Amino acid sequence: DGQNCSDIDECATETHNCGINAICENLEGGWDCSCEEGFIGDGTFCDDVDECAEGSHTCSENANCENITGDFTCSCKSGFSGDGLSCLDVDECSDGSHDCSENGICLNQQGFFICICKAGFQGDGKACDDNDECALQTHDCDENALCSNNPGSWTCSCPTGYKGDGTTCEEIDECAENLHNCSNLASCTNTNGSFKCACKSGFSGDGISCEDIDECLIGSDNCDEDATCWNTDGCYICACNAGFSGDGRTCIDDNECQTSEHNCDLNAKCANNEGGFFCTCRKGFSGDGVSCVDVDECFVGTHNCADNAKCTNSAGGYSCQCKVGFYGDAFSGL
Repeated sequence: DGQNCSDIDECATETHNCGINAICENLEGGWDCSCEEGFIGDGTFCDDVDECAEGSHTCSENANCENITGDFTCSCKSGFSGDGLSCLDVDECSDGSHDCSENGICLNQQGFFICICKAGFQGDGKACDDNDECALQTHDCDENALCSNNPGSWTCSCPTGYKGDGTTCEEIDECAENLHNCSNLASCTNTNGSFKCACKSGFSGDGISCEDIDECLIGSDNCDEDATCWNTDGCYICACNAGFSGDGRTCIDDNECQTSEHNCDLNAKCANNEGGFFCTCRKGFSGDGVSCVDVDECFVGTHNCADNAKCTNSAGGYSCQCKVGFYGDAFSGL
């Protein structure tokens, strides 16, 4: 009626003109509109404030800010954990949440991790293949060593005939150090990483076992045909046969008749032959030439004296003389 007037609460009666994202504050005889937190405007119209774009948010620097109507949300980036306002780095290497190869190394970084292959492996860290240093010749083994590839590494070992740690291999002189198994009838020759056995002259075999060669038996000697071959260990001896002289390899017939080395009788003739001599009794003697006795032609009747002649024996012969009352040459009897 104009005498008693009471204020109308436009906010309560919703007769105000505040925007939907505004706060209506009733005033004496009116109202006031102000945008809610997260909005900006005159209250009648309120637009959303993009705190993420304007940088007015309170998210951690390691969080993602997502704008929503009238507000924003914070969520930690991958590799961080927390409520978004505070985000701490996740150490994937320590908690085992990485996907590095078992042959790789995990290196933690702020918000992520990196994988690198261990020494001796190659790849992207998540897949690591063994490097075959032996095949690639990136090892440090001696040129005379054996290289054996291992996962991520290699080993060096000196082969038979060498000594050392594999990185350095020194050749062993088995002959000088008496580490060979050659026969004592063989010669040992050192070779690279090994040795050779060869039977000495006059022996045969593989060098580890050697047997004497009987040159006389197999005819490989060079003795003269008029010599005798005598086998010895590793060799042989040539000796001229009786009746010959020389070094055994060359033998010359001895002329025993000239050198008086025969045993013929004084009344025998000595005739030399190859390797010896023979004796024959002279005419008027009989025997084997070594012993000769006078033949008594008169007694045995082998003379040729005439019937009227007298036969007189002499050493190695005889004489004829006509008997008294006869004359002639004592052979004709006239």
